[in-house]
Amino acid sequence: MSAPLSLLVTARDEEEQLPAALASAAGWADELVVVVDPRSRDRTRELAAAAGARVLEHPFVASAAQCNWGLAQCRNDWVLVLDADERVTAALRPEVEAALAAPGAPAYTVRRVNFAFGRPVRHGDWGADRVVRLLDRRAARFVERAVHGAVTCPTVGRLSGAIEHHTLRSLAQYLPKLHDYALRGASDLIAAGRRASVLTALAHAEWLFVRSYVLRGGFLDGPTGFVVAVLAAYGTFLKWACVWEGTTRRRARP
Repeated sequence: MSAPLSLLVTARDEEEQLPAALASAAGWADELVVVVDPRSRDRTRELAAAAGARVLEHPFVASAAQCNWGLAQCRNDWVLVLDADERVTAALRPEVEAALAAPGAPAYTVRRVNFAFGRPVRHGDWGADRVVRLLDRRAARFVERAVHGAVTCPTVGRLSGAIEHHTLRSLAQYLPKLHDYALRGASDLIAAGRRASVLTALAHAEWLFVRSYVLRGGFLDGPTGFVVAVLAAYGTFLKWACVWEGTTRRRARP
């Protein structure tokens, strides 16, 4: 018999994406928990409640910290963590159930199929994406960083099933997210004592583009692959440029 499972989603202004995320686990997860940033201004709370979720409010500081707080509120020990723009696929469900029936590790990675402009990205950096999404909250937790935290636990298992990640739906939707990630990523780097020059920022961006588009075959995804590689390189340049700006200003203070 499988251990009971909670689904945890953290959200802010996610009325468009949240219903599909919850629907992908409805009738399968034993508990649905949505942690909403109090600054949400749309119908995120109402739609979560209508889907049968427990809706909790907690101020957002960073994604990892929000997830850790949410894990502590779940009633079950095993938790499947999703972003609002992620979906559980049918193929993943039996794998999760098997893992819960006979756990071999306190956390498991899953494949993440990233979508751009409605199409799955099969190559490049996005085509080789794996993330920890199933975990035992008694033994695993997220490392609290400004951007996506890794999971710390003794061992990590591996599931072959996937979740869908509808991250890049349009440029208008994605660019603010890209800028936010760059700024928060820079704050992590500065806190870790990293330094950068403009040339360093450019070198990081160039290398990321070459790795994703050329070495990892992003060109095989056609125009979509090119746009994804350019956006990733731009985000990387912006992140390291922010490190340069932040550390330069700090040194220049009287």
